[in-house]
Amino acid sequence: MGKACSNATERILASLTGTPASTKFNEQADLSCAGVLLSLPALLCNDLLSHSKDFKLEGVYYSEEMIFICLAFLSLLRVKNINQANTIPCGELGRAMGLDRIPEVKTLRERIDRFTQKGNVQQWSSKLSEGWMSAKAGVEGVLYIDGHVNIYYGHGTHMPLRFVSRLRLCMSGSTDYWVNDKTGQPFFVVSEAINSGMIAQIKTSILPRLEKEVPNQPSAEALQQNPQLHRFMIVCDRESYSVDFFHYLWKKRVAICTYNKNVKDKWPQEDFIEYEMVDQQDGTMEKIKLAEKKITLTNKDKENPKEITCREIRKLSKSGHQTSIITTNWVLPIVDIGFYMFARWCQENFFKYMAENFDIDGLVSYSKETISDTKELVNPAYRQVESELKSLNGKLSRQKTLFANSTLKAENETGKKLERSIAKKAEVYQMIQELQEQIIAIKDKKKKIDRKIPFASLLEDEKFTNAINVRKQFMDNIKMIAYRAETAMYNMIKNQLSHPDEGRQLLQKIYTSDADIIPDYTNKSLTVKLHNLNYRKDDKVVQYLCEKLNETDTTYPGTDLKIIYQLVSS
Repeated sequence: MGKACSNATERILASLTGTPASTKFNEQADLSCAGVLLSLPALLCNDLLSHSKDFKLEGVYYSEEMIFICLAFLSLLRVKNINQANTIPCGELGRAMGLDRIPEVKTLRERIDRFTQKGNVQQWSSKLSEGWMSAKAGVEGVLYIDGHVNIYYGHGTHMPLRFVSRLRLCMSGSTDYWVNDKTGQPFFVVSEAINSGMIAQIKTSILPRLEKEVPNQPSAEALQQNPQLHRFMIVCDRESYSVDFFHYLWKKRVAICTYNKNVKDKWPQEDFIEYEMVDQQDGTMEKIKLAEKKITLTNKDKENPKEITCREIRKLSKSGHQTSIITTNWVLPIVDIGFYMFARWCQENFFKYMAENFDIDGLVSYSKETISDTKELVNPAYRQVESELKSLNGKLSRQKTLFANSTLKAENETGKKLERSIAKKAEVYQMIQELQEQIIAIKDKKKKIDRKIPFASLLEDEKFTNAINVRKQFMDNIKMIAYRAETAMYNMIKNQLSHPDEGRQLLQKIYTSDADIIPDYTNKSLTVKLHNLNYRKDDKVVQYLCEKLNETDTTYPGTDLKIIYQLVSS
């Protein structure tokens, strides 16, 4: 029978029957959360089961398809971690799936563990992202990359500290680097316990995948014939600003678009031209003032000087502020560059929504992964010296300010007051000299310390394990599929809503609503009758959604039953 099943039901049924569970629907009424079945066509369209055979296990009762569907349904029902599966009616949701009940928490945990041992999660992620990029023509050539910190609140290990911009604090955790399209749809995520920075992550982990997975890249001959043509473009924030990095990317014929740093000059307002920018998602039009110049950027490395010619595009706001954009994309018009750069907010909204609704920051398992001894990280001794140097520079700045104020004050004093001021000024001057000597000594000490060292060189009490393991990567893929499915359903109904921003809230109501299940094995159909919602306007939208979903001719996995969606009142 293979490994012992952790679920009591699975263990008993497997021992009695010796065969896996089969999907068998019985007529049921008023099944709680059965409305989540409406998401099945979108889930299948987003490749939920396309690669599930890679994780096939022998000697189990619940098939991999059942587990995948169950995990996706739980994600859409806002079950943020596996332990919370007990908070929903497991028996009724199971019967809506053609089972006696959904697998219990212990079984789901055990099965995720075995999936990650059986299949290659990284390879699965690559297949998914490649398929999504190919299916969405027109957006695959512009990729948005940004980091998101997963805060670790546990005490099982000592994860490195990093700055969390949303909290404005340094917190223990890991960093996820997400790759999305311009609408916020995710392609894949790379998790990193030791944060070496966005540029290093793009070079080592993200760019090699994009070079393989981005479709419709120009041929080598086309790139040679047109020296301004690029393979694809990445859009990042200011963290990716580096002349050396721009030069590195363009050698691979990859364009970048990011915000400019250290902009001090202002362009004349007459250089700006008003353009109309149309949002391709909702069709709204916005008038913006843009200007463009060709500039040459040079790095600060005198031993290895590099320069690259870029386009600098600036946006003039109503207040007179100029936002500067740097790009090596010579093909797109100025309006498109502005649109793609200012559409970065979609990725920020994605992080916020996924954290609140799909718990992308949560741990899936308490197991820890060891870190490679060759992995480099910032030397704790170097970090300590930097902290001391920063503290001394702060003290020196304050003493210099105090010295300047004493000088101004002494100009208007006479007699004993002047003598006291001169004495105080001498003390401050002596302190300034001592601080300057300490700073010189710290700088000399800093030069002798390696900034980065291998993980193996850390002291034993400084070593740590990675709380973000392959099981979380597996669940991140499931959550991405669930999010993309929900987005596909939202795109179906958004034009039917008077307030499109309420579309996702309506979908959450649909997922948790009751439904009747009516199988017809003679006519090979499975009718899902959704109960009416609270408002007639919502029922109209649901009716429209059912009609659109019925056009997909979806067959329930593991059966030959075509799913038909209806409202009870229809």
